[in-house]
Amino acid sequence: MMKKFLLILVSLVLILTISAAGCVDVSQSPSNRTITDMNGAEVVIPAEINTVVNLWPASNSVMLCMGAGDKLIGTTSFTKSLYWSQKVYPAIVDVPVGTDNVEELLALSPDLIITPQKATAEKLRAAGLPAICLMFSDYDTMKQAFGILGEALGGDYVEKAAKWSDLVDENKARVQAAIGDIPEDEKPVVYYIQGQSNQGLYATFSANSIMEDWTETAGGIFASTRLNLTGNTASAEEVLALNPDVIIIGGPAQHELYDELMASEEWKEINAVKNGRVYTNPNGLFPWERFGMESALQILFAASVIHPDLFQVDMVSEVQDFYKEFVGIDLTKEEAQNMINGYGPNGETYT
Repeated sequence: MMKKFLLILVSLVLILTISAAGCVDVSQSPSNRTITDMNGAEVVIPAEINTVVNLWPASNSVMLCMGAGDKLIGTTSFTKSLYWSQKVYPAIVDVPVGTDNVEELLALSPDLIITPQKATAEKLRAAGLPAICLMFSDYDTMKQAFGILGEALGGDYVEKAAKWSDLVDENKARVQAAIGDIPEDEKPVVYYIQGQSNQGLYATFSANSIMEDWTETAGGIFASTRLNLTGNTASAEEVLALNPDVIIIGGPAQHELYDELMASEEWKEINAVKNGRVYTNPNGLFPWERFGMESALQILFAASVIHPDLFQVDMVSEVQDFYKEFVGIDLTKEEAQNMINGYGPNGETYT
């Protein structure tokens, strides 16, 4: 009888132990940790991140800049197409283009999925996938997003994200110290043309964007702000009537758009054209003027073309120093100049 009782007791203990184990919070397991994304969602991810599907070109460029390209098992076609991506991480051409398809991602079982879309992140998490949203819109939110990415990747990436954040602050301080307080009526109006693809001379970016951020830091007035533009397309009438003093054309299609603008009859009397103040924008792992880690250098470049009389900088040296510090590679002066001119490492032009 006693043996039977002991047997029952042991069985109960085992059942309780197994049940308790099944109720363990995996987020507290030594093999997992919890991070908070840009929307405040708490997401359980593995303690060590080895495989990442990154669905956002800007965030892909940050991983390449940080030296984390070998973690990518899903990227974007835009990232793969950039000459600087191929320079920094040649194997990027072999990384598959990722999708937000739940079944495909479950089969891949990545340690981390990055998206700029809140709804996509929520959909993937509902399926049990470790997805975070890292959307940002200006330097302050970009610093926050890069900090989260560094935390997610762990190790040296935490320090790189922090150093980058400090560089943004340092470059802003450098520019502001040089240009000082400029009266509002003396600030040049800066019109930005978006050249991710050739959508014409009136494809721009809305107010309350990173373009507004670096324009104002550099002592200019962002045209879209003056026009109260909420979308990314302006009308010919309002832009030409504004008569911008400086025009900056960014993205892979910048040279094609530059040629169109300079050949246009309707633009020939615009201040920026008459005074030779139309500029193409540096383009590297990502267009500097938009997002990516190289955007820390955009602050310096913008000031040098918006107020060349007040702020002079050796951009070639700045690019070389940046790539040595963050990417860990030495660029020649020619390569650095090609990036500043919006070309690939060997002078390749995007079409």
